[in-house]
Amino acid sequence: MRVKIKKSVLGFEQWQLVVIVLLLNFLNNYIFSIVAKHFSISLNKGFIDNYSITEKIVLFIIIGPVIETLLFQYVVIEICKDQKMALKYSCFVSAFIFASMHLYNVFYFLYAFVTGLLFACLYLAGKNEKNAILLPLVTHIIYNGIGFIGKTYFS
Repeated sequence: MRVKIKKSVLGFEQWQLVVIVLLLNFLNNYIFSIVAKHFSISLNKGFIDNYSITEKIVLFIIIGPVIETLLFQYVVIEICKDQKMALKYSCFVSAFIFASMHLYNVFYFLYAFVTGLLFACLYLAGKNEKNAILLPLVTHIIYNGIGFIGKTYFS
């Protein structure tokens, strides 16, 4: 699977992959928001009001993506690879565990599963070990940052 992913993304620069995954994540969010709204369920998990804006930025935009990328993409996928699991299945395992940690409701789980799948594929698309972890990490930070700004200043 890694060869297929690399062949399919060979024509893209690293920054283009980040932009593509960001756009797919926003499309994912939009689709699941519409479906959840139809069932009167919110995808907004909300912010804890006891934290300052600075604490929220550090937790939501920096610490969260770093920990999640290390755990759900790097650790899970590398363990799956060590167990000789096919890479496509390791992406699904990574996405499932990522989504399980975001189990606020069924729609958020499904939304997080797609997001986790995109991040896992982005991890596998890295051209070397350093890029492998940086691609989903940078994408996750940018995605959470844009989401944070939208929820904080435009809701």
